[in-house]
Order: sequence, then C-alpha cells, then structure tokens
Amino acid sequence: MAAVPGNSSRKELRTAGHNFFRPRHASATTHLLSANLIDSNEVDTYCRAAESFEAGETRTPGSVGKTVALLFFQASTRTRIGFEAAAVALGAAAIGVDDMSASRSNARSGETLEDCAAVVSRFSDAIVVRHHESGAAARMAAKSVKPVINAGDGWNEHPTQALVDIFALRRGLGTIRDKSIAFGGDPRGRTVRSLAYLLRYEAPREIVFCPPSYYDIPRDVLAIFGESQIRCRMVSDITSALADCDAIMMAPYDMSDIGEAADSDYISPKTTPESHMITPDKIERVGSRALLYHPLPRHEEIHPSCDDMPNAMYFEQVRLSKFIRMAVLDRFLSAN
Repeated sequence: MAAVPGNSSRKELRTAGHNFFRPRHASATTHLLSANLIDSNEVDTYCRAAESFEAGETRTPGSVGKTVALLFFQASTRTRIGFEAAAVALGAAAIGVDDMSASRSNARSGETLEDCAAVVSRFSDAIVVRHHESGAAARMAAKSVKPVINAGDGWNEHPTQALVDIFALRRGLGTIRDKSIAFGGDPRGRTVRSLAYLLRYEAPREIVFCPPSYYDIPRDVLAIFGESQIRCRMVSDITSALADCDAIMMAPYDMSDIGEAADSDYISPKTTPESHMITPDKIERVGSRALLYHPLPRHEEIHPSCDDMPNAMYFEQVRLSKFIRMAVLDRFLSAN
C-alpha cells in the first residue's frame, strides 16, 4: 500500500497564529497545480466566470477549437466527465486514453511522466492530469509546453475540486464568512488540503473536524487554518456537527485508495462508524439545517435516504462543478 502523509496528535487542534504569507511562483499563472497558489482575487474571478457560464455564456473565442488532453492515470468518474463536459461546452475538443494503465505511457513501458507531458503537450492546448503519485502534476508541468491542470495527485492536492467546493458553499450559504464549516470523513485526503487553502480567504467562524478514531488530522492542514487565525475544534460524533454547523463537507472515512496505482488490488479494511454516518433520523432529531456537501463518490457516510432532504447539496455541487471547470479551462485555453 502507498505511503500516507504524516499525522498529528488528535489533541492538537490549535497552532500559533501569525500573519499568513503566500508564496509567489511563476507556475501560478502558467499551470494550476496547487490551491496554495490561487489567491482570493482569482477565487472570485473563477466564481464570477462560472456564474456567467451557468447563465448561458457557453462559448468564448479563446477556447473554441482548442484541444484538452485528459490524462487520468487513476480512476475517475466525476472529474474526468466533468472536464470533458466543460471542454465540449466551451467548443473545445477533449482527447485522451480511457485506460492509462493500458497505455504505453505507464510504469510498465518505462516512459516517464516528463516524457509523456512533453509529447502530449505538443498534441494539445492544455493537459488535465490525475495520478496516484503526489507531485506528478508538477513533474509533468516541468516538461509540458502547454498548461497543466492538476486533477488530483495522490494524497497531495485537488485544486479544481476546492474551487468547486467554494463555489457550491457560497451558493448554498450565501457567504462563508462567520459560518461554522465541518469536515467529516478521512481528514488526510487531497480534497481537504486544497479546500483548506481556499477557506482561509473566506473567513469562516470556525472549522470543525469529525474524523474517525483511526486517523489524525494532518499537521499541515491544521497549520493552514492556524496561520490564518481560524479556530479549529474536533467532535467525535457527526450528530454534533449536524447540530452546530452551517455546512458539512463529507468524505469517505478511509481514502487510502487515492494513493494507489490504477491497477492496485487494494481494498480498504475500514468501514464507516455508525457514529459518523449521516441519516435522516439524525438530521431530524437535532433539527439540523446544516447543508451537506460531498466531492463523491460516497460510501456509507451519507445515507441515500438523505438525498431528497433540503440539507442535501452534493448533487447540486456536481452540477455546479461543470461551470467551475469551464472557467478553469477557459482561462488557460484563452491564455494559450
């Protein structure tokens, strides 16, 4: 099984607060590799563009006729189809290989990620890549002659999902400022880290973690909030988050497979604890108005009978994701 990121002590939910310093790198404008390289103005720009696309602006001159290469070395449904749908809506073409494990661009053939990027970037105007290896997108960006968009690299990051999550949270809550936002599920996942980077601009009142007992909250995730002086606390039962929070971003309670290669036969031995499952009974028992989000796929952490409740926002989150990915593609295709 692939290595997972280091964990923190479960009691360590506060870090020393100090002024946040955002590093500047040239890759922030050339590629989209990390949510850490997206500033608050860019978040607003992406969200405004997504709203325009949602309202019916489907074509821009900079994207029409361009080609987007989708290189998914790791299995994907929503992100892969989402980027393909976004490209089509923009008037661009999406190309790629359905099963990268069967491609010559894999470990078995010996071709490096760098060579793969050098080749594919000469067939396309942008590359969207997902890989089980942390840092894979950055490796490809180093040799690509066209923009590289990180669609998830191992345990590391998933920046476009974080933009989707911010867009969906703003839509549901009106504003994230002064709201209580909870994270349910495995706190080690790449979606948590990327969303943490963007939430620091949104000024939530607090962040509430509801992790399973067998995984700790990564130190770097806590540090992101601590450096922005955003209070963090932990609860041991999802009912507490349902009662106290304005929104809950759920995830599976074991995401160890995101660090596995596409041909891995790894199956998680973990199951969702009952205390961490969201059900209609728990929502009704505390009169919860917390909005429920999830990057999907879900396991048992949100019961399907919640789907038609007013709290459920996760399928709307999927709908909105197309417009954010249109905004991302349009920015990089238009600049190319």
